[in-house]
Parts: sequence; C-alpha cells; structure tokens
Amino acid sequence: MKSTVTILGFLLLLSLPFEDISAQNTSSSPEFFGAFRTVFTTVETRSRNDASTSTTNALNARLHLGMNYQINPNLRFRTRVAGRYATNQDDFDFPLQGHTGGSGSYSAGTTTIDEFNLAWKIQPNLELVAGRFQGRFPLAGFIPKGMDRYYAATLSISHTDGLWLKWNLNPTWKLDFIANHNSPEGSSHAARTPMDFSPDASRFSGYVNLAHRNTSGLWVQREIGLSFYPSSFQRDGSRQNLTVLTGRAMMRVPVDIGTGELWAGGELGFIPSSPRATDAGTPLAPETPLFETSSVAWQVSAYANDVLEKHTFGLLYGQTDPHWVISSSFSTNQTMAEARYRYTFSSRLNFEMRYRFRTDLYKRITANHTQQIRDFYARFTIRF
Repeated sequence: MKSTVTILGFLLLLSLPFEDISAQNTSSSPEFFGAFRTVFTTVETRSRNDASTSTTNALNARLHLGMNYQINPNLRFRTRVAGRYATNQDDFDFPLQGHTGGSGSYSAGTTTIDEFNLAWKIQPNLELVAGRFQGRFPLAGFIPKGMDRYYAATLSISHTDGLWLKWNLNPTWKLDFIANHNSPEGSSHAARTPMDFSPDASRFSGYVNLAHRNTSGLWVQREIGLSFYPSSFQRDGSRQNLTVLTGRAMMRVPVDIGTGELWAGGELGFIPSSPRATDAGTPLAPETPLFETSSVAWQVSAYANDVLEKHTFGLLYGQTDPHWVISSSFSTNQTMAEARYRYTFSSRLNFEMRYRFRTDLYKRITANHTQQIRDFYARFTIRF
C-alpha cells in the first residue's frame, strides 16, 4: 500500500512495550469470515439536455473474505479482501493504492484489500487501530447513509488509511478520533471536485465523533462529528481548509404498537467555508443556495422494525447543496427519496428491495432540465 501512515502505524504498535505478554496466552487460531451480496439493478435516467430517458440493467455482486487473528489478549490483526463485479463492467483491476476516487468507491471489476490493521487494547475502555480500516458514521437504521464519514454501502468498496482511537468514556458515551492519510491522487473516502490533496499540507486529515448509543432507551443514537481537511481546495486563488460539522439523532417513537419499534431521526451537516458551486462543477441558474461559500446537507428517515416478524420497512429523504463535496451517500446538488424493505431469513441471510428517486436540487445554468434518476434493486446478502 502506498500509505505512509499505515507503515508508521504498524511500526508504532510493534515497538510498544506490552506488559506481561509472556505470562498471557500467546495466540489463538485465525478466525475466517466473509459475505456475498448479489444485486439486480435497473436505472432510468432523464437527461439534463433534452429530457430524453435511458434505462440500464445490470446484475452486480460484492464479495468479502476476511480473517481475524488474536495475537495475544491485547493485540489483534485483521485483514479483508473485497471484490466488486457487474455484468456491465469494463475490465478486472487489482489495485493496492491509497485513494478511491471522488465518489468514495472503487469501480466495478475491482478486487483489493479494504482492511489490513492491528488493534491494540491499551486499556479495557481504550483501543488503538493502525492501518487500513472501516471507520463509518452513518445515521442509524437499515438505510445507513452519512453526510461525512460513511462509505462501503450496498456495492461500494472503500477504506481509511491511518490511526483510529476508540475510547469508551462510560457505558453509554463513546469518543472516536481518526487521523488519516490522503494520497496525492486523492482521498480513500469521498472527496469530490474541487477537493485535491496534492499539496504536502493536505496529506493528513482528521475526524472526531462523540456518540451516545443505548439499545434500550428512548434515544437509539445521538452523535456530533467534526472533520478537518487542511489545504484541501482552492477558492479565490488560495488554498482553503475544509471543516465539516455534522449531528445525528435517532429516537424510538414513544408509541406502543404491540410488536416491534418505530424509529425516527435525522442528520444535519454544515460546512462553514466551502468551495463555490461553480468550482464544485455545478454552475447554477439564477436560483441559488442560501450561502455562496458555506454549504448545508440534511437527511431524515423513519423505520418500522419487526412490526411484522422478520419484516422491516424504511423511508428516507435527504438533500445536499451544490457545493457539499464530502459525502459518498449523496452527490452534490441532489435530492433523494428512498423506500426500502428487508426480510430477515436469519442472522446470516436477508433480502432487500429498494426504490429510489434522485433529482438535481437546482437546475444548472448549462442545462435545459433537471436530471432525474429512478432506480430499483433487489438483493440477497449472506454472511459466513
């Protein structure tokens, strides 16, 4: 892997003086795991130019094969291979690199390593992970989407290269801190135009998240997150820092329905200083966002969980400003409405159907119409 921080992280962990390791169990047998997901998709797109429509169909699949190895009670190694394939892919590729592209995912036909890390249990409530890992922070629910650090959904493959400190402050509050490396070619998670990481000053970025989760109380989730990307884009001829503020909350609706639970919640994101919409690739007609150099994104969702045994229903709506440049779940200048259904056969096998409608939030000045995308998928996921 081309990530310098990954190598430094491993050297740091391996050089640390672990207490009484000789008196502890040396190791255990490797534990292998995996998942296979097959998805049929159909997508209908209305053109921005002449309102003509086109339809594409594809059969897709994603495969995960991984291993956990408990070296000793305080040190664990984990790795995973991820492959994404489709009937309409161009070719096969086997990259080992530190960037994925602006959308935050490798394309179909890719097989790569998306996890490769060491985890050190410093104290019972404190763990440090070094290497390549999955640090994701979506709005809770079975339609997981995030305005900042969420990726590898549905068929996507992506990762973070760096250090991840997990601190359980008490039984219900948790603090996460991530310091990650950005390749000169781009970030490993979503970083859309005009973000780039060619300057040395932009090589490292950070994220901190304070979360409250309680599986039995009123609040399913309460979180606030802060991302910082130094010197990551240009505006008015100079390099600018990008700071992303997000807040997520999900609650159990206090209504007795006999069986199951009703959930409702939302996420709000704000970038105080962002690129202009034109710089983000979205030249706008006279109707413009509220802020020219600040950006807003939000989503709301609701769920009926196990109201019928093994059946889950969900609705989601969200939108992003034309210069919201940091989400893999939402493109810039987008509204999204989604309905999803899941049937859970067992803890290892489930089936899902989704209908989604996306459209441009604002019409581009270079377009005659707003683009509209309607898509449907049906998928099976099996874990082993």
